Amino acid sequence: MNNLELNLAVLKNRFPHVWSELKKVSHVESENSNAYIEPIEQDLPWLEAVKQSVENTECIFVYGFGQGLGLADLIENYTDRLLMAYEPDIDQFYRAILTYDLTALFNHPNLYYLAVGKEQLNSLFYIASLHMHRELAFVALRHYLESEMDVLREVREKFQKYNHTYESNQNTHELFQKDWVRNSMYQMAGMLNSPSIESLKQIYAGMTAVIIASGPSLQQDIEWIERFKPHAFIVAAGSSIQALVKRGIKPHLAVTLDGGVINDKVFEAPETLEGPLLYASTSYYGITDRKPNGKIHAVMSNDTITQYYMGLDHDQVAMTPTPTVVGTAIQAAVWMGADRIVLMGQDLSFPGDKFYADGVSHAGDDDTRNMVENAQLEIPNVHGGMNKTNVNFMFMKDALEKLFRSLPDLEFINTTRNGASLAGTSWEPIEKVHEAVRNQEFKAEVLFGKLVQTDSNSERIKFTKSKLQATLNDFSQVENEIKALLKIMSPLREISRTKPVKCQNTIAEIQQRWTRIVKRDWFTPIYESVSPREMAAFDQKQPLIALERNLIKKADLLYEVLGTLLKDIKSKFPFLNEIFEEALLRIKHAESKEAEF
Repeated sequence: MNNLELNLAVLKNRFPHVWSELKKVSHVESENSNAYIEPIEQDLPWLEAVKQSVENTECIFVYGFGQGLGLADLIENYTDRLLMAYEPDIDQFYRAILTYDLTALFNHPNLYYLAVGKEQLNSLFYIASLHMHRELAFVALRHYLESEMDVLREVREKFQKYNHTYESNQNTHELFQKDWVRNSMYQMAGMLNSPSIESLKQIYAGMTAVIIASGPSLQQDIEWIERFKPHAFIVAAGSSIQALVKRGIKPHLAVTLDGGVINDKVFEAPETLEGPLLYASTSYYGITDRKPNGKIHAVMSNDTITQYYMGLDHDQVAMTPTPTVVGTAIQAAVWMGADRIVLMGQDLSFPGDKFYADGVSHAGDDDTRNMVENAQLEIPNVHGGMNKTNVNFMFMKDALEKLFRSLPDLEFINTTRNGASLAGTSWEPIEKVHEAVRNQEFKAEVLFGKLVQTDSNSERIKFTKSKLQATLNDFSQVENEIKALLKIMSPLREISRTKPVKCQNTIAEIQQRWTRIVKRDWFTPIYESVSPREMAAFDQKQPLIALERNLIKKADLLYEVLGTLLKDIKSKFPFLNEIFEEALLRIKHAESKEAEF
């Protein structure tokens, strides 16, 4: 194999998005004024200048790849850092992999992410935001420092804006964390009395599924949906059900994922709940409360609470959460047997400065108008032009493309007329796709038959009730244990300075008491859900506490880190008592209704 083949083989495995982009390159210009060659010897003045930027950070953003020499030097000098490299010039990168064997560099674990070309910059921003801790070192190869300083400043500013939005989104997630946990608890009664997505495996083997999103491009092709119904599985993802209802279209399945109360407005019209509904375990419970039958539940792989209380092994759970309900709909269709996925209305951008297709009205006009007007990013569309977009849509795009890559044996067709270009899909007009499936037959009654079957679930109901009640009874005991532990910790800092032997004995007692609390089998599923940031912060600092030999510093760390977490745990008990009591009442109510029939 030559250098190009060797490098491409590694890129396909480690950075498939780069490999996919390089497939578009047929040749490179032999004369290119932007081309640059890195010196073979170490650029010591550059490395010294880099040192101040890199010293106290965990992640390094490297602008430029060159021949990989500067990147290799950074990896050698900073063995405990994650590096994320970006080469804006595809031709430059192509020359490098054509000329040199870079497989060792591409395979190096410290090279965490690689992006090539302008289209992949936002993907790198996302990965950097995901993994950076407080600060990110921004480093540029000498060539770009000397020739494109203005561009570097612009890229850095773009990242700062992107990261600010990312952090805002993370804060939003934290804000709604209680809502999602409440949903899991309140949905349990319905999930114990409805079929799971896992029970519907391969019921439509070999079918075509049409997944409908609510983007503005849907408007142009919505009349095709009725023509597809006899031949394909029609799935309305999230708010697209509103657009379909407005046109009198009834999909074979509607899917809801979002856990916020605003999602209740999506299904406000009775017609939106007439057909079968697939709901996630963390979706808003008010929607499913209004639909007594015709429901399918999907326990999400990150919903450890439901898995624990319903006695589900993680391996038994089919669905992985994505930032968009379309990802849930795709996974459901694949699980039920689809080998071809057709996307409609999946714009992930604002073509024509529009947010939604007509009929989608759960969000206020002012809110959607502001989002469109404030969109500062651009993304290539299916026609080769550019659409306005925002960070949220970029997250969704990255997640969907990752999903496509995880299903290499499936065919993904994007029919979205003016939407974002999606890696891993082929774009085709809807009329051409219809021609390809018009001789297929889809039997909607198969799904309806599964929904009317009622299998006894009494053992699982009994199991879940018992676990919920046992945990509820234990809350008061743990609360008392935490109060006692906080009391023991109260003088810790003082005695570390005045009574070292007593301090050491107290630390040992604190560790024993803390271990008894966290060893409860319900503790981790619940508190990693209701206090994810607090638990993560403690996990980050716990090794430092264990390694600290200075008794005063050790006591200070323990007092601050564990003390903060204990107070947070204690503050959550009123909320937990409330939702556990309600969850038990809901299960008992469902049992009594079942007994009436």
